[in-house]
Amino acid sequence: MAKKISIPISDHTTAGVCTLWYQVDYKLNSEIGYASLPPVYAGTVEINNVLAASTYDVRIVRNCCDGVQSAPLVLTVNT
Repeated sequence: MAKKISIPISDHTTAGVCTLWYQVDYKLNSEIGYASLPPVYAGTVEINNVLAASTYDVRIVRNCCDGVQSAPLVLTVNT
């Protein structure tokens, strides 16, 4: 049965720096290449149709208004 991964994100806007969107990539832990979601602008990252009883690596990068990207946040998620 397919499952869904949900990761809440919040806007990390601070004085003089704002967030435009988040780039979210994910993969099965055992795979090499990442798949990408469309840009996420706020709210919750949702990755649909993941396999049950599996481990996924999720990489989230914040894209700021000034063109700077954050260092990737890499999470390991068990379904």
